[in-house]
Amino acid sequence: MPLGGIARGRTLLIAALAVGLAVRLARLAVDPLIHPDGPAYLALATEVLGGRIGPVLGGYYSPLYPSLIALPVALGVPLELAGRLTAIVAGLASLPLLYVFVRRRLGVSAATAAVLVAAVQPALVKASAQVLPETLAATLILGWLVALPNAPVTAGALAGLAYLARPEGVLLVPLGLFRVRARRAAYVGVALLVMAPALLAVHVETGRWQLSPREARNVPVPGAMTLADGLLRDPRAFGVAVARGAVEQTLDDAKALSPFLWLPFAAGLASEAARAAVGWPLVVAASFTALPLALDPSPRYAVPIVPLFLPAVAVGLVTLAARLGRRARAAGAALGVALVVQAVWVSHPFDAACSREVGDLLVSRYGTGQALVAVDGRFAYRARGRALVPRTTAPDEALALAREKNARLWLTRPAWLGRAWTPPPDVRPVARPCGGTFVLFELGG
Repeated sequence: MPLGGIARGRTLLIAALAVGLAVRLARLAVDPLIHPDGPAYLALATEVLGGRIGPVLGGYYSPLYPSLIALPVALGVPLELAGRLTAIVAGLASLPLLYVFVRRRLGVSAATAAVLVAAVQPALVKASAQVLPETLAATLILGWLVALPNAPVTAGALAGLAYLARPEGVLLVPLGLFRVRARRAAYVGVALLVMAPALLAVHVETGRWQLSPREARNVPVPGAMTLADGLLRDPRAFGVAVARGAVEQTLDDAKALSPFLWLPFAAGLASEAARAAVGWPLVVAASFTALPLALDPSPRYAVPIVPLFLPAVAVGLVTLAARLGRRARAAGAALGVALVVQAVWVSHPFDAACSREVGDLLVSRYGTGQALVAVDGRFAYRARGRALVPRTTAPDEALALAREKNARLWLTRPAWLGRAWTPPPDVRPVARPCGGTFVLFELGG
């Protein structure tokens, strides 16, 4: 490869990092509404700072991301900002890994196209500005791809870390066995060693050997508490649910990739010369879609595998650019603008405005530190209070939770109450924020 090509590729990689940082900071500047899981990760970060590691390792949410959040918080960065900056740094770290992986297999031109797209890819940008572990998981998956097959110990460690970032990351352990050419025992052993503290902590917390406490919620067989239990109890129902979920997750994957990238992705798949180079990342992505992600489909959960689609997208862009000739630069610029607009666009402004309105109402009327029963824990977080989240929207369940925890406030939607429901004597409506979308009840005299 000519030295000039390598130098130009590195220059463009630096440019992609600069653009990626700018777009992610722009997304952060619009003050995106924190994801419902965000406050839980921030609470775990405070647990880490307090030295309470056991509940973090064995809890419902994966431990690696909140453990990393604790580092900037310890340096004085505000908690929520630390969570978002951790996600941004993790997202940017994926760009050099993607560049190295694509350059090795497809050359500098495709590698440059891949990182330029990754810098502004909407799902990756939006996830980078959130308090969520998806960008961290994506970076670990890419690092695992780069390490295989020649660095099995490193690949095993990254597979174990991917599990600590997202429980479905454990799938990398068996997948890597198809690529590791030597030292397979070392690969598996290192992965298990990294995973062991969390596996032991989960067993202590739940009394069962399982990958995560989430299994009880995601297993598609009634009464089963683990995936293995569900598969043994009713393999047919398990298989049907997974097949249905795989179809749904495939649609979510396409949505996460962005409609603007569907054409170059298809063009990349059609390229016979590059099919072998992009095939392995797509096999990994398909494995996640058809197995763990199918148990709980979501566009959010597609974020860690979005970079696996970008080598094919890069091949398609290079192919289309050759066909467009002089018009390629204008088309590329238009694509970049479209992706940036989609990345920074606030798609649900009402949700953010409503969250602020409810938070301000709670603080002004009741002060901070109040316990609030609500399906969405972000309302209590915005009011600097304590979130009590019922399992369903049923009013009786919410009121039972409020009384059990001695909470005086309950926020719900009128549509969830039902026409036949009437409030008990000690429950009275006190406000209808967000234009009546919600109703706030006060319990007690």
